[in-house]
Amino acid sequence: MNSEFIEIGERIENGPFSLKEKISVINMAIGDHLKEGNPFFTQEFFENLDNLILKTIHGAKIEHFKPQKDLNPFHIFEIRSEKGDSLGYLHMIYIRNPIPCYYLIYVEVLESFRGRGLGKMMLKSFREFVEVKNAIGLLDNIIPPQDPTYNIYAKLGWKNIKELIGETVREESYNYMIFIPHSMNIRRLKEKLIRLLFKISKKRPLIEMHDNEIMVRRTISEFQRVYETLSHLFEKDLLSDEPDPLACFLFTKFIAKLLTFRRRISKLIGYTLEESLEQLNVSDKIKDLPILSYSLWRGNNIKPEIWGEEGIIKNLPEELIKNPTLYIESLPLYKRPFLLSWLKRKGEMNQRRFKIRDLFELGFDPTRLKEFHMDEKDYIFERVSPHFLPSIERRKKLLEKIAKESIKLKIQNATIQINLPLVLILDRGNLYILRKKLEGIHLEEALEQIKTVSYLRTMNLSIGIDRIFISTTIEVKKWLMKKFGYNFREEIEDLAFFIPWDIGKNMPLLNIDVSKVYLEKIWVS
Repeated sequence: MNSEFIEIGERIENGPFSLKEKISVINMAIGDHLKEGNPFFTQEFFENLDNLILKTIHGAKIEHFKPQKDLNPFHIFEIRSEKGDSLGYLHMIYIRNPIPCYYLIYVEVLESFRGRGLGKMMLKSFREFVEVKNAIGLLDNIIPPQDPTYNIYAKLGWKNIKELIGETVREESYNYMIFIPHSMNIRRLKEKLIRLLFKISKKRPLIEMHDNEIMVRRTISEFQRVYETLSHLFEKDLLSDEPDPLACFLFTKFIAKLLTFRRRISKLIGYTLEESLEQLNVSDKIKDLPILSYSLWRGNNIKPEIWGEEGIIKNLPEELIKNPTLYIESLPLYKRPFLLSWLKRKGEMNQRRFKIRDLFELGFDPTRLKEFHMDEKDYIFERVSPHFLPSIERRKKLLEKIAKESIKLKIQNATIQINLPLVLILDRGNLYILRKKLEGIHLEEALEQIKTVSYLRTMNLSIGIDRIFISTTIEVKKWLMKKFGYNFREEIEDLAFFIPWDIGKNMPLLNIDVSKVYLEKIWVS
């Protein structure tokens, strides 16, 4: 099957595509396999691509502009190639009082161009910019001092704001770093910095709203370019009556990323329907393709990797050990409440061969979670990209710490239960995580069921189930941030919360006594 990827590599290399378009499709096609140490394309192709990336970086220049007239305080630096491709961005906003200040919102470099000095190049340009403007630079830096990236800021003259104002502000302000040009002589600096931080805290919702608008527009444009590239690559294949597996795989991955982005932007401050992904018009031919959510391809001499709890691994079926992907993907779907009701409406309660148009209806990939039974215990296999492996391992460390610290803890009468990854399996560019099957559902799905199921809506009006779920989760998050936030801020944001639920009856499991209604437990995963 390696020839499939070699062929797509040749199509990409010889096609009329920009470097960004090539890299986007390559990352979708083989990015996960590279994490597995499995280069599918020819060595010559990678050398050509790497040389092209180096050449592009060498000729890249930084451009400074304001995105729109109605966003006057905003400024953007973009690193662009000689052919006009954007390789990275730096967003900042100007604040005039109490000190002239450019607040750096974030710096981003496209993944394939990271580690090659572009981020440092933008930070140097930012420093030169504020020096010319005779203003200070400020950023909310969540990188811990022990992270190597932290040194980039320190070497460029950035300081932790605590060095200047001491312990006189709220704890969340301690992450701020500041750059003060040598030419600036600021009277009553400490006082003005405290006022500046207060002003920024008030402006944060507006800053995030405008920044989200820019990000959404740019990302939708990127999706459009990738869609057009894929359509061009498989133009002949889409005319065939027999679906091409590689086309199905890449279009499924593309649509899955699209749906994930749609879910995320729906929660953003300032998101509007004007930026709807409906403007990306996917053809009926593509919507009728059968989904292929996992890679079928395995390189020569590449064997599955399995690690985790030895007691569970030694009891796994021999067929699973030999060929994890095909075994796991043949398991029954995890029939969460939303999927169950959707299948009932379709009149198909058995395994269904899903099409891409089904993904649009559901809003998620129903094949990502599979049920597994072993030794009289129920488990769930979750398929994720190997790109997430480092974050999964960091999250596991956090979950183990939470388990130790929460043994006797109750928050709003609920105990905190941990659902750890038990076994991880890497095969064919697919990463599978084995966890215990919970008698519960994800918080977001629980809230969705309360909104859409008539008898649950009625129950909610009576006792406010949604408020119980949300308030308990918020208090647990507050405790987590207070206890572990300094070292695990990002991991806490990525944690999933599960609510006790009778899936068969589609009912929340609540404790009710004379004075209150509450959750007995909440799972963190």
